[in-house]
Amino acid sequence: MAAEIYENDGAVFAGSTWHGLGKYVGDTLDPREAMRIAGLDWTVAKTPVYASYNNESIYDADYAAIVREDNNKILSIQSSDYQVVQNSEVFELAYALSDTVKVESAFTMGNGRKLVVLLKSGSFITTKDSEDEVDEYLALLTSHDGTIALSGLPTSVRIVCANTLNMAFADARRKKKQMFRVTHSGNMQDKLDDMRDALKQYAETAKFFRETVKTLGSRTMTRDEIQKFWLDVWGMVETPVVSNPQTDEESKNYREAVAAIASWSETFDTEREQLNLTPNLWTAANAVTKWIQHKNPARGRKPTSENRAYNNLLGKQQDLTVDVMQSALALV
Repeated sequence: MAAEIYENDGAVFAGSTWHGLGKYVGDTLDPREAMRIAGLDWTVAKTPVYASYNNESIYDADYAAIVREDNNKILSIQSSDYQVVQNSEVFELAYALSDTVKVESAFTMGNGRKLVVLLKSGSFITTKDSEDEVDEYLALLTSHDGTIALSGLPTSVRIVCANTLNMAFADARRKKKQMFRVTHSGNMQDKLDDMRDALKQYAETAKFFRETVKTLGSRTMTRDEIQKFWLDVWGMVETPVVSNPQTDEESKNYREAVAAIASWSETFDTEREQLNLTPNLWTAANAVTKWIQHKNPARGRKPTSENRAYNNLLGKQQDLTVDVMQSALALV
């Protein structure tokens, strides 16, 4: 994602800079303070669109330009019913979590077209006597180019930067996305109020997330049980493995499954040794979700880090992550 931060973007990070980009602060920041230090306190305006053609000025009421007012750059062309959400309104949403909420990082991408505000809400140890600490975050996102709706998503950057492990809504995936996602249309003030109400419930969803992770972490597994779980997961996220493949397609799937499970096993063993863990269902599932977040599509262009982050937060990778965790919970 660092490659998507350009010269007219602003960024602030607690703990360290990101690939040398942005401003470093030694501790987390108040949302308003983070917006000011990162230089994200500019506004956008929705303006009419005019074009010059055959020496004539043409106006089209069906479209509007979204203009960044500090440098007069056009960020996008939208339909006339598109409603803007200001950067400051996103930062103000953070206070719906608590009056003392802190910002872990805040930045724009694409010269201001996308905004990410990452709030740190806590951390916990997954299993007793282990060193497996999970940090809890809530990401607030929006865009001025129509690519991302105003969204609030529980995330765990311990797994992968910008990864979403939204276990609080694993049993209601579609409802989860509706609850924490509003489009740039209609009455935005009403929608912002709805988003505030949803974020106020985050404490309860975060509690559910912690309890779920600890439940998975307490479920110890034998190597054979883990291998069976991984085979079942492969069949869910890709294609079920045929033990005695007869066709080229079956053979290809078998080889890919073997390679993937070998990768999961390596990740599993590394984490288990580094974090002093007994073999458990959380670590087994976590190995798969890491692979999902880094997986490239089988065909087409290699995704940019920006597109990968979007898919991890809102797209197919997020759906697969939830599916894997649902499968793990079914074994508890």
